Amino acid sequence: MGVPPALMATRVSAVSTQAAASQAAKRVFAHYMVAWPRGGPNAGIDDYIAEFHDAQQRGIDGFALNCGGWYQSEPLYRARVLTMYRAAEQFGNGFKLFVSADGKAQDELVDIVHATTGLPAQLTVDGKPVVSAYGLGGKDAVRCEALIAQAESLGAYFVPHFMPSTGEAEIGAAVASEVGNRCHAAQGYFYFGAAGAPDSLARSIEHLATALKSTRKLFMAPVTPYYRGLASGTNYRAFETNGFSGMATEWLAAIQANVDWVQIVTWNDWAESTYVAPIGSNTRAQVYNPRFGSLLSHSAYLDASRYFIEWFKRGAAPAITQDKFYYFYRLHPVEVGAMADVDASVGNATVPRSRTPLTAQIHVTAFLTKPATLAIVQGNSRTTRDLPAGVNEVAVPSMPGTPRFTLIRNGKTIADKAGEEPIRTNDFSGAFNYFSGSSAPD
Repeated sequence: MGVPPALMATRVSAVSTQAAASQAAKRVFAHYMVAWPRGGPNAGIDDYIAEFHDAQQRGIDGFALNCGGWYQSEPLYRARVLTMYRAAEQFGNGFKLFVSADGKAQDELVDIVHATTGLPAQLTVDGKPVVSAYGLGGKDAVRCEALIAQAESLGAYFVPHFMPSTGEAEIGAAVASEVGNRCHAAQGYFYFGAAGAPDSLARSIEHLATALKSTRKLFMAPVTPYYRGLASGTNYRAFETNGFSGMATEWLAAIQANVDWVQIVTWNDWAESTYVAPIGSNTRAQVYNPRFGSLLSHSAYLDASRYFIEWFKRGAAPAITQDKFYYFYRLHPVEVGAMADVDASVGNATVPRSRTPLTAQIHVTAFLTKPATLAIVQGNSRTTRDLPAGVNEVAVPSMPGTPRFTLIRNGKTIADKAGEEPIRTNDFSGAFNYFSGSSAPD
């Protein structure tokens, strides 16, 4: 179920009273898969500038450039990264970049630091180039510690992700303390999150924030729209987010915990459906490679996040000055009871593994200047909800057909929008992904 409007308002009010006094260092980044630029394998400077523009327009300060290799293992990574740095320099506007070393790239930290230090677009803190990582050292804690020491010797401001002893499981107080202690030679820690239920990720953020503050280490927390791996890969699993509700939960956790930085995970991971990047269509598009299938628009996740990005940076909930709503739904009705089984199927489609049922609902997140009524029409069915001013979340059962959303105040229609994609009965081309849209372009 979605979060009832009154409960959402309570959540927002509770967090807004706990904002920190100092917001000077607050930054929001997005995790960028260098392997899969939106502009395709031959993406150039203009393509990257367009992506920087789309990100900065929504309040994102820069990209963390995920590299699964570097010059010796895969020269394409180094070449693309340096092209992106040139593009960011040409774009200007203070948009910053830093490398997030993944896999074999971790064997080449020396060249990564040397190749990017001093470039105009390189993010620095205290005069040091920022470098991050994903899964530092793999499962080898000794190698992880050695790489942290190497980054320190290179003069990097190192904010890596590494796996705690419990792996991807929820991070409680004891494990968070372990992470803080292992960060002793690094400047901070990046919690990747993503593959988890929003409430679980929120609790992990809270525990890590407490532990890292006690060790005086920077904390870069994650915020993720929706995770669903590819059926053709090894991560064909999903974590229900109830439309934007789960992402809002993670934003509120980061705000309440007063973390230093947030990294949206991800900008463009087409394989795991965590992307927020506009795809050049308000419906669906083929992006980068056909193997990712027909990708559905996730732009509403990014646009709805603008409110929380501003809140995170300012330390206070911003005033809502324009009525807007964002909708999220799967393109096919989902038989809820089948979804938790590993080998379950619906129609002719194999469903992703999920610990909880995936919803068969339409989810709407509405930002209202004053109370209003939201009407959702599906065929002959009409559902209305009276909503207060503020941030509201609504969920109704989905039905085949094209949903229509109408916002009414004092008998006057102030927004009216039909979903760009219909909900089908047996077309699973959406592959259990969420489709998103909005009442008006942002």
